[in-house]
Formats: sequence, C-alpha cells, structure tokens
Amino acid sequence: MRIIYLSLVISFAFFACGGKQAETETPETNNFADAQAALAEGKSAAEVATLLMANFKSVSDATTGSLDTVASKDYVKMANELSDKFPADTMAALPLYKSAEVVRAMSDSRRAAETYQRVYDRYPTFSKSGEALFMLGFTYDEDLKDLDKAKATYERFLQAYPTHSFADDTEILLKNLGKSDAEILRELEKRAEGEQ
Repeated sequence: MRIIYLSLVISFAFFACGGKQAETETPETNNFADAQAALAEGKSAAEVATLLMANFKSVSDATTGSLDTVASKDYVKMANELSDKFPADTMAALPLYKSAEVVRAMSDSRRAAETYQRVYDRYPTFSKSGEALFMLGFTYDEDLKDLDKAKATYERFLQAYPTHSFADDTEILLKNLGKSDAEILRELEKRAEGEQ
C-alpha cells in the first residue's frame, strides 16, 4: 500500500505543475522576463530565484492544470541559466529542482534525469538533495526503464540517506524493481493470505 501511496504522491506532484494532461501554448510572452533581466544585470542568485519562483505558477493553467509549453520551456531555460551562473549557490537549487519536475511533466525523462543529477551534484547541502537523488532513481526506474541505473541510484540513496522519509519506499522499490504491477499485487495477496 505504501508504494501505491508514494506513486500517487509523486504523480500528484508532477500534475500539480501541469502534468501531461493537455498542453497549451500562450502567445509569445516571456513570463520570466524580470528574472532574465535580473540575471543579465548581475543580481544575486537569491534575487533571480525569487523572481523566477514568483512566476512558477505560469507553467500550468490554474483552472485546467494543463501544461503551458511556452512558459514551461522559458522557466526551464531560466532555471538552467541561473544554475550555470551560480553552480555553488543553493539559492539556485530550488528553481533547478523544479525545472526537473517540469521537464519530466513534459515527458522528457532523459533530460529530467540529467537535471536531478545536476541538482544532486551541484547542491549537496540543498534541503531537497536527497529527494533529487530519489527522483533520479525513480525516473530511471519508472520512465526510462533502466533498471541497472535505478538499482544503483536507489542503493546510493539508501546509503546517503538511511533515515530519509523516502527510505522505506526506496527499499520497497528496490525489492520490486523490474516486477509488473500484477506481480507485486500477487505477492501482496499471497502475503495477506499467509497472515490470516
């Protein structure tokens, strides 16, 4: 049950930023022009990140939840530029982490994995560094079906974050790596029968 809950939570997180429900495109406006100007003017990572996150909601339509592809691409571009300019400043970490979620919602799993890896590597003290590593493993597992990389990443996560709130879920994901939902359900049913 916990793995089902985790899947629902993760799915909600991606669809909350627009998901893949129905993509829309707004007219050619840059919702992140203020952040872009601040970055060009040499403002601090904190100032640019604040401007970028203030308009994050524009990546999806608030009423329909559909992904706005133009705004999403603009956001991802700006988050990466911010991170490239401030690769050691954790104020740039949250926009980059969110960009991985956006890219994953845009169904570009390989790029999402690269971004989660970048968050983990560049910002080891960032509060969501562990979640970035977990999501890297989850993306390898669920989206890219690269079970070897998923296994190695899940194991690295457990070694680095043994008490993280996702540790139990990671152990379950590792145990069920490569199994179909039907196989997992049969095992749960057998276990439930044995407990009666």
